[in-house]
Order: sequence, then C-alpha cells, then structure tokens
Amino acid sequence: MSSAIRIGLLRLADSAPLIIARNLGIFERHGLDAELIVSPSWANVADGLVWNGLDAALIFPPLAIMTALGHRGREINLGPGIPVSRGGNTIVLRGPKVPSFLGGDFTTGQRNFQIWQRILRRRPKLAVVHLYSTHFLILIDFLRSIHADPEHDVEIVVMPPDRMIDALGSQEIDGFCAGPPWGTEADIRGIGFIVTGSISIRPGHLEKTLVTTQRWSQSSPALSQALKRAVGEATHFCMAPNNSAEVVRQLSNSLANGGLALPPEATAQIMPGHKTPNSMQFDFSALDDDFSINWMTQAMQAQCWLTPANMTRLYELGWLTPAPIS
Repeated sequence: MSSAIRIGLLRLADSAPLIIARNLGIFERHGLDAELIVSPSWANVADGLVWNGLDAALIFPPLAIMTALGHRGREINLGPGIPVSRGGNTIVLRGPKVPSFLGGDFTTGQRNFQIWQRILRRRPKLAVVHLYSTHFLILIDFLRSIHADPEHDVEIVVMPPDRMIDALGSQEIDGFCAGPPWGTEADIRGIGFIVTGSISIRPGHLEKTLVTTQRWSQSSPALSQALKRAVGEATHFCMAPNNSAEVVRQLSNSLANGGLALPPEATAQIMPGHKTPNSMQFDFSALDDDFSINWMTQAMQAQCWLTPANMTRLYELGWLTPAPIS
C-alpha cells in the first residue's frame, strides 16, 4: 500500500524531477502515492505548508527559512530538505538589447544601465517571484554590481513567474528575475533580453530544495528515506543528456496530461548539458558549502530579515552547521 504525500510546486522547469518521478512511476515504486499540486504562486505554497494543505514543497531556501520562522502566520519545523536544483535563474530586461552590463568595469555597467533607463523613459519596474527568494537576492546583487540603487533607481514588485512573460509583453513590467524557462522564453519571443543569470552572479547556488513538514516526515522515518531515494532516482534521470527530450516532452504536456504546459523550445534550451550558459542543473548533493546556504543567510541578514535569534533557530533546524557553541 502506498503512503500519500501532497507536494506543492510551480510551473517551472526545475520541477522536472517531481514530474518525472510521478509520471514514470518512480514514486510508486518507492511506496509513495504522490499528488503534485501546481500552485499559482509561492505564497500559496508557503501557506499550504503552514496550514496543512501540503505535506511537502519544492521551494527556494529563503522562503522555506522565513516560513519555518513564522512569517506565514505561525512557526513550522522545516529543515533543509532534499537538494534538487542549482542555478537557472535569469535577469531579463524589456526593450532593445544594449551592450553587456557585466563583464567589464562597474562604470561601463552603470552607463549601459542608464542608457537602458533612458530608452524606457521611466523608472524601471522589475519583478521577482517572491520577496523571500533567491531571485530577489540575485537581483539586488546585480543592481549593486552596476551601482544602481535598488530602492531609488528601480521599483521591485512581486509576481508569479509564469505571468511575467505577458506582463513584460504588455509593458506592465520592464524586467524580471525568474527561474527557467521564462527568461529564455522572453528572449525567444523577442520581448526582452537576458542580461545575466545565476552563473555570473552566484555560480552553483542551490535553487530548489524539497522540504517536508514535520507532521509528515515524523509519521514514519521510512517514508522520508523512500522520498529521498525516489527524488534521487528522478534527479539522475533528469541529468542524463539522453533523457532531455523526454523530460522536455513531459514538462511541455498540459496540466491535464501530467505536465506543466511549459514552452518546449525554451525548456529544451535550458536543460542540463545544453550549450546555453543559463542552463539549470539538478543536484542531489548535500548542503555543504557557501554555494548552498551561507551566502543566502548572510544576504538575508543584510536585508534585516534575520535576527541573531533567527540564526540560532536555523542551526537547530539544520539549515546551518556547525551549531554554535553555547
């Protein structure tokens, strides 16, 4: 008999291991009856974890951390979970492409950003998928690298990633930082251009981790191990170049047919091993270095999201190691 688990996710290409694990029967082989719940926004995912609508979620660490600390209504025990993907985020700007913002001295980047602003003739409005996201932190890093003031030179708004393409096309926003494949899709459609991605700003950073609620994980230790094995098997499948076409096919299927209705051409271009520098990577390794969590918590502290007491709590939950000496 399979054990039920409800997993929240969004319409993103780095959800591939979960789609593959369900559609190819990997979850079932490991004794799990997985229901994948495609949510409209990251806020819905976080609330599902807190208020028992979900047993697990594929989520970026900053939101998982802030959810665990009680920023969605109440505290909930969420550990670092199972690492699933690294990188893949891109920063896209609307309008005609201007010379590179990065790769040279900051004066050149600043000048090119100002050229782009003058083309817009307004204060740019840039979207991120959630305030508590790797995307927000990466966008802040980018703006500061070209000496643009995140508070005064731009307006940052929150928007679900799969809505950003239409918003960019209608000029509701002037750019965004989002996960795959939406940056590549904007570039293919010619409504925006990719300025840079994770590989330039935070190479190798952890992007998505599969967290489970304590209620579900403690119901049976064997279930957590089964979930880890199933996700590991699906992750290896997604990383194999020979499987890319099948992964793209599964992701581009409609929601009714078990997919995420992702644009196939853009999705194919950001699969692991593709020549594009902004391809995503699936990674089942442990959280063991600065690429994983430390830079995020440091950046979150700089944003005044985390207090010293919060940091102690993160050690207790396993997000940070080693634990402080009392």
